[in-house]
Amino acid sequence: MDWIKLSLRDTVWTEHAISSPFCPQLLHTLPHASKRDFEDIDFDEINKQIKACKSPHIALHLLAKKEDWDADEVTDEEIIDRMLHVVLRWKKELEADLLIENVPYYGFRGTFRCATDPEVITRICNEADIGLMLDLAHLRVAACHRGEEVDQYLEAMPLNRVREIHVCGPGMDPERGYFRDRHLEMQETDYNLLEKSLALTTPVVVTLEYGGTGPIFEWRSEIDVLERQLNRLNNIVANN
Repeated sequence: MDWIKLSLRDTVWTEHAISSPFCPQLLHTLPHASKRDFEDIDFDEINKQIKACKSPHIALHLLAKKEDWDADEVTDEEIIDRMLHVVLRWKKELEADLLIENVPYYGFRGTFRCATDPEVITRICNEADIGLMLDLAHLRVAACHRGEEVDQYLEAMPLNRVREIHVCGPGMDPERGYFRDRHLEMQETDYNLLEKSLALTTPVVVTLEYGGTGPIFEWRSEIDVLERQLNRLNNIVANN
């Protein structure tokens, strides 16, 4: 294990103090790509965190929320233009490489669909000249709700831009009754998808996102489950 990922903005310094004796940290603490209000963003503080953690890159979720627009109707081109503008602003301000991360799609909540279109993700990567953080759980969820085959959806992504891959187990939400990203233990389907992805990409990092810190994640952060997955991932990465 070469890195520890920190993802909660409010606890970066506390978790950095705990994890820094073991290895550097990768930061994952930025907002999303349609949030154009930068007045509450402290770029100096974020860059200070990047430097302290020795994080070579940081990612922005390519998420376009309806509530970020005043208008009731928004065109795909307006969404893409907004996301590209925001991505370029973050790239300019940050003292580390910026990546964008593909996000889940549900249809009834979350992001506008076009933000999960492979051609849109490719366009933003190319026009902003940035890398992709490929989240395979997000990919499975998006493909499911978009009505597409996972392999075809994967192959349509800008795979030459992949710098980091996120893995964890998505699953059915027992309360809400739909397939979603849940940061559960990986299953064979997830390991198989990772192996396919590694055959098509050359990432610097593979990140396990099982469980985490804080009340939202702590209930699925069992040590034996974490160890089992890390050993399996170590073998997969070593063979690729």
